[in-house]
Amino acid sequence: MYVYNPAGEPVGFVFETTIYDLDGTPLGRIVGRRVHHFDGAYAGEWYKDMVVRHPEARPRLIPPAPVPPRRPPAEVSYRLRAVVNYGYADVFPQLRDGARETYLHQAAE
Repeated sequence: MYVYNPAGEPVGFVFETTIYDLDGTPLGRIVGRRVHHFDGAYAGEWYKDMVVRHPEARPRLIPPAPVPPRRPPAEVSYRLRAVVNYGYADVFPQLRDGARETYLHQAAE
């Protein structure tokens, strides 16, 4: 299952309950309809195959989880899904940036 941006382009994929970048880097996990970083920090809401900032969300910190291993890169489908503006801000870039910072920090240790 792909993760999409508001323009209808695939930007990531889901395996089990983990969200990955298209290159296979694990970014966060889906818990119910909430999306969290692996350190437990709230990242956004899972809504219509997107990670968004939802005004009715109730962010909370959850216990950290181990970062799963990388997966093989996803074969990108160049078929875009329909562009639909649901009115919620896309927070996938922040999820990706936070995961990359974590990986850089772990690599430096």
